Amino acid sequence: MLSIVPVLLVLIAAFFFIVLYMMVRRGKGNPFGRRNRTYGMEIKGPSLRSRLALFPLVLILVLICAVSIPIYFIMSGTRQEALLSNLWDRSAVFMEMLSHDAGIHLSVGNTEGLGMLPERMSVVSEARYVTITGNTPGSHAWEDIVWATNDPDILSKIDTHELRLGVSRIRDAVGPGLENAGLEPGARAWWLCCGPRYVFCHYLPNGHRRFVFFWPVVHDGYLMGLVRMGGCTGTVVEQIGLYNDTLRRRVLIAAFSAFAISVAGVFAHSTMAVTRVQRLLNRARLVLDTRDDKNLSHMEIRIRGQDEIAVLGNIFNDITQKLAKTATTMAGLSAGKRLQRKLLPLDTDENGNTFDFSYREVDDTIFFAYYEGVEEISGDYFDYRNLDGRYYAIIKCDVAGSGAPAALITMQIATMFRSYFWSWDSSRVGHMEELVYMINEFIEKVGASRRFAAFTLCLFDSKTGDMHFCNAGDNMIHIFDSVDKRVKSVALPETPAAGILPYNMVVSKGGYSIQTATLGRGDILFLYTDGLEESRRRFRGPVFDGNTCAVGSNRVHHGNYVAGQWGEELGRKRIYDIINAVTNLGAYKLHKWHTPDGRDEYLHFDFSGCRGRVDEVILALAAVEKMFRCYRAPDMTEDDRVLVDTEIDTFLRSHFLQYHSYCARRCKCPGDKLHIYYTHLREDYRVDDLAILGVERK
Repeated sequence: MLSIVPVLLVLIAAFFFIVLYMMVRRGKGNPFGRRNRTYGMEIKGPSLRSRLALFPLVLILVLICAVSIPIYFIMSGTRQEALLSNLWDRSAVFMEMLSHDAGIHLSVGNTEGLGMLPERMSVVSEARYVTITGNTPGSHAWEDIVWATNDPDILSKIDTHELRLGVSRIRDAVGPGLENAGLEPGARAWWLCCGPRYVFCHYLPNGHRRFVFFWPVVHDGYLMGLVRMGGCTGTVVEQIGLYNDTLRRRVLIAAFSAFAISVAGVFAHSTMAVTRVQRLLNRARLVLDTRDDKNLSHMEIRIRGQDEIAVLGNIFNDITQKLAKTATTMAGLSAGKRLQRKLLPLDTDENGNTFDFSYREVDDTIFFAYYEGVEEISGDYFDYRNLDGRYYAIIKCDVAGSGAPAALITMQIATMFRSYFWSWDSSRVGHMEELVYMINEFIEKVGASRRFAAFTLCLFDSKTGDMHFCNAGDNMIHIFDSVDKRVKSVALPETPAAGILPYNMVVSKGGYSIQTATLGRGDILFLYTDGLEESRRRFRGPVFDGNTCAVGSNRVHHGNYVAGQWGEELGRKRIYDIINAVTNLGAYKLHKWHTPDGRDEYLHFDFSGCRGRVDEVILALAAVEKMFRCYRAPDMTEDDRVLVDTEIDTFLRSHFLQYHSYCARRCKCPGDKLHIYYTHLREDYRVDDLAILGVERK
């Protein structure tokens, strides 16, 4: 019975721990109330209230068990010792009186008086019988002969077939011990005078124990015999059991009461803490759902106190105010970005929305341009203007850096370009260096730190194909030769970028000069900013983390890059290969080094359905550059999206052979009919604008 209590308490502790643990692990939120939902979304994993409540409750439960179990055993043991001590004391008093009377009767041989002594055992409720033994008169050996008894099982303990008082000798658990002690009749019984002795015989089936108390019969200091009292601990065990049942109920009631009070206290404490955090969470959701962050300037949350949560609330208010200020700034930058796109010769739809491309076909010439900007305003700029129906002014410019300073310089260059050619006439052919010197002087006088402009200025004669170039810093032009069926690079004289040196120093180094080339029939002139050649993708390892090339020693050429780098650029060779593939109606295989599966990846494009025109070439460059930076990962979801121009998507659908592997999952772009999203796809970030301008002479 006693072993059930620790098992029961341990099971209770394990039950509460498992229930709390499972409710937390399964994300059922608050284990003390309704399912915890936040803004219509079920909390996944442990909620804050569960985290705050779990450990204290388990600790309290362990402490309750650690206190209640020892208390139970101590009080139960104390009660048991008290009851057994009471049995011992009552038995000792009774047997001492019985021994005294038996000694008197044995000394005078009064057998009738001895026979009446066992009837007195009723004073000890646990006693079942009393047996008085001694020796025959004149015997010199310890004989242990029965002189009086009321033992119902006496026949199984004597050496005769029937009880014969004064003749039958008893053989029980007490006798061997006395014989081994070497007792003789008449010997002094001083070794027995310290109190009664007992022997436990055996256990009964119901768990009770039988015992035998024995006490020496001493008369005038001599041992005359023994008084045996046999009994059973049934009454004591029943009393102990009743006490333990009562004690167990009281301990469990106290333990459960303490645990219930603890649950209420922990729940109240965690609720107060969670309520304050919930206010922060509600405000965070409100901030997240606010479409225009400029409206956040009036939002403020107040949390009482000066603890960590209150400090967190103040920090949240500071972050909200900074978001509002940043939104105001970004609104101005977005307006600047839209204005910057207005400076570019991009086509628009009937609603005034600007496309990413521009297409003009006049007489014997086709102009096509593509522009894809990054998120912030930048310094990339291109334009082509019809001067008199024959001559066209063309500019491709890249101002160093990004942000508002670069954009302001770009806008000034655009203004100067348009103003210069506004009143232009054919008599000024060959004198464009004037504009280049003006731009150089403007940027140099402004004194913007580390700001300069690299650009190429071209005056194109659509009738003869003559091209008059004047460059500052940017000295490479790219021309597809329709005769040789391949693209060629033409190097213009190396000149300083505009804004680096003052006028006198530029002139001393040779100045800006005019260079002339001819665009033949079927030839295509390509002008693009460094955002195309320097478009980069990252190398990735097996877990899609950043990786560096470890093939060979550092700085050793490997493929189109050098070992030790973390990524590769699209590069001029790939650009030329794409141009040649489209103009010759062939195929192109894009080689991507160091993919997560450990093997190189190949993307295949088929341009056999093209006509080899400038617009198809530039769309092919933009499309391949887009797929060059895109990659797939095992953990991709619908939230992983890549923004794509609808024209690029149409081109990829027709010419990208792995289109359904990369681009099959799509969705609309809210509020933008000119772009779509590829879902379950990611792309490496491009740090510079992509601007490509092409001129084809038919």
